[in-house]
Amino acid sequence: MIDVVRRIPVPYATPPADLIPVVDAPPPPSVSMAPGGKYLAFVHYAAHPEIAMLARPYLALAGLRIDQRLRARRRLRRAARLSLLRVADGYEYFPGLPEGAHAGFPVWAADGRRFAFTVDRPDAVGLWTGDAETGEVAEVPGLSICDVLGGEPASGGGTVRWSRDGRSLLVLACPPGSPVLPGPETEPRLEETAGKRSQLATYQDLLRTRADEDRFEILATSVPCRVDPASGRYGRASMAISGCAA
Repeated sequence: MIDVVRRIPVPYATPPADLIPVVDAPPPPSVSMAPGGKYLAFVHYAAHPEIAMLARPYLALAGLRIDQRLRARRRLRRAARLSLLRVADGYEYFPGLPEGAHAGFPVWAADGRRFAFTVDRPDAVGLWTGDAETGEVAEVPGLSICDVLGGEPASGGGTVRWSRDGRSLLVLACPPGSPVLPGPETEPRLEETAGKRSQLATYQDLLRTRADEDRFEILATSVPCRVDPASGRYGRASMAISGCAA
């Protein structure tokens, strides 16, 4: 570190040894109860986000922070692991996920046994399904989720939801192909600083140029799909399940 005023090196400061366990203590996990109350799902978050996560490039568009590689909202905390708890005897177990997987908040089916969740891949967001009774989880192959506009599953929204009968999943998938995002416009951008005072909220990162509009349209566009969790097949929500491209 460097003192920017005196331009001299400053040693990196660390907290006292007795405070480090407090600073590094992981936060309490997020909890989701299955319908019927037989199982609980815990999402365990890391105490601090990794530098690599915070350093990932993102686009600030329409009031959102979008990770253009994932086609998802920017991640600011990492789910270190996912666990399940059987309420009857208090037995907790951890499904087999890839090492370092970043799991999303689980969404339960009406039967209180099956659940679905997302897992971030290096270049996309995948969909996984699981069975709380057996503890088995599996990825839906070839499907990528777009969670730019879906909202957070913990708030009742999300890009992954079960159908009412519990036989299928309704998801917002990425359209086929990898469209190229337009670059910044070359002409100058003019802004006026004059204005009057107002009590209205100031919105950040508005779409100011045509290039902003085009980038946001590409990143936020999704395809509603219906997924058969038993077979892993999926198709457009308005069509029979035959396997639409992801």
